[in-house]
Parts: sequence; C-alpha cells; structure tokens
Amino acid sequence: MGQFTTTCLTRTNVVRNAPEESGVYGLCTGDEWVYIGHNFNIRKALLAYLSGQLPYALEWQPKHFVFERLPYKKRIARHQELVAYYQPICNRKTYSVASGA
Repeated sequence: MGQFTTTCLTRTNVVRNAPEESGVYGLCTGDEWVYIGHNFNIRKALLAYLSGQLPYALEWQPKHFVFERLPYKKRIARHQELVAYYQPICNRKTYSVASGA
C-alpha cells in the first residue's frame, strides 16, 4: 500500500473518501504502519475505528488511512500479503482476530 496516497484520519475524510465497498485498508502514523485490515465495507470499518471499536490500535494514534477496493476473495489474499510485507504493530498482536466479515 506504499504507492497509495495517505488521507488524514478524520471522520469527515472517511465519510468523504472511503468507499462503502469491499477491500483492504491501512492505518499509519505517517512513518509506521499501525494496522492493516479488511472488510466488506471500508468506510464502516474506518468509522468503527474512529468510534473506539479497535482499542488496541488507539494507543498508537494513527493519523492517516489508505485503502484499496477489492472483491472478497482478492481482499483476503491481499490482506495477508500486506500484513506479511509491512508487519503493522497491531497485526502482530491481533493477527488471530478477524478484521472483517
């Protein structure tokens, strides 16, 4: 996801920019990946984070988000690929926790 433009992680930016579509998304501090997840609705997942539903990521205070639209079967493989490559802090702690349906 390094080739993607990061967007400031605010509720307004999520509503304006994140699609209500299937895909992968990442949260970063600017220079460090905090969490990479996948969900059937990228916007819903990011809004859940902003409402405090991913408490293990809160302590790292991500400032930006990125996303990639993908159908279900491709998003699972892409998620695994991105987590293996970037090794986000919270994925190391929570990899066994499902990040999206």
